Amino acid sequence: MLTLSLTSQAQLSLTQAIERATQQNLTLKTTQFNVQSQQALVKSAWSLPKLSADLLAGQIQNRPLDYTLSAVQSFEPFGVYRSREKVLTQQVNVTQKQQDIQRNDLVFNVKQQYYQLLYLYRLQQLLRGQDTLYQKAVEAATVRYKTGESTQLELVASETNRRETQNRQAVLVREIQTSYMGLQALLYSNEPILIDTLVSLQRSSAMQEGTNRYVALAEEENRLSRTFTDLERALLKPDWRVGVANQSIEKRLGFTYVSGGLGISLNTKPQKARIEAARISEQATENQLKAVQFQTEANVKILRETLAKLQNTLLYYEQSALPQADLLLKTTYKQFRLGDIEYIEFFQNTRQAWQIREGYLNQQLQFSQTVIELEKWLGIE
Repeated sequence: MLTLSLTSQAQLSLTQAIERATQQNLTLKTTQFNVQSQQALVKSAWSLPKLSADLLAGQIQNRPLDYTLSAVQSFEPFGVYRSREKVLTQQVNVTQKQQDIQRNDLVFNVKQQYYQLLYLYRLQQLLRGQDTLYQKAVEAATVRYKTGESTQLELVASETNRRETQNRQAVLVREIQTSYMGLQALLYSNEPILIDTLVSLQRSSAMQEGTNRYVALAEEENRLSRTFTDLERALLKPDWRVGVANQSIEKRLGFTYVSGGLGISLNTKPQKARIEAARISEQATENQLKAVQFQTEANVKILRETLAKLQNTLLYYEQSALPQADLLLKTTYKQFRLGDIEYIEFFQNTRQAWQIREGYLNQQLQFSQTVIELEKWLGIE
């Protein structure tokens, strides 16, 4: 019923699923808005204090009708403006790197869910084959019971085993539906979807090197921390200001002069404390970067070693276990149908064969999930 209800839907490849998920994910869109907001703030790095304009009128000199009109503009040290612009720019870069991690994690989840569905479909095919074989066994057991070649217990056992297989198939249909719901949630889709079930369950191993998103974020945060320390050091330098004034003297207009000055902090301890705090924060981000680099290298090494182990296991299945399972299924059913073996021996041998086939599917899924996790750490989509 699930298959029939989805036949009208276009099959969604893994690439298409990733593209749809990254385009429709609301978290990624929110982060993109944050990036745009921070990009707009970069231009505020060179903002100046408001111009101070003052008018003084009254008895300034001997006569009561004189005035003084002055305007003063203050400036921070130019290094402050440069460092502040770098800080704002690097904050944009940090947010972009965070968005890259969100996208990387989303792609990882989509891949895992997609291959989980592929596994369930392969298992469904396996259970159908198992059900077909057990149906034939029930028919053979019925004939043998009617001819007096076996007991009713053998017939009941054959029917029970087939019903157990049918129950597993029914449960599996629900699992497929649940997995589709999980994939739909990742794609932010309310419409039914159907994956391409012809894709190989065994994903190709990641051979190329990518860019680890977590290391890239830690590097950008470290650069931001160093720039922030530079900003705090620049703030320790004196401010400066320039001004111009125009005044009248005894009703004679047009007397103009300019002024300049420095703003020096009388107590530098608070700013030095901020510099020290920024320096310590810089050391913390450096340690964090080293920790992320070490953890990444360790994870990649472990995953590659795990893939090598799984590859050997898959090779064993393909070269030895699976051919033996095929031969076991073929000869066991033939011998049971001809009456050479009892049902208990038939069931034990066929169950072993089906367990080998199902074990091979489990190893393929584990191999693909390990490849997907390695791609996550390498930053490969």
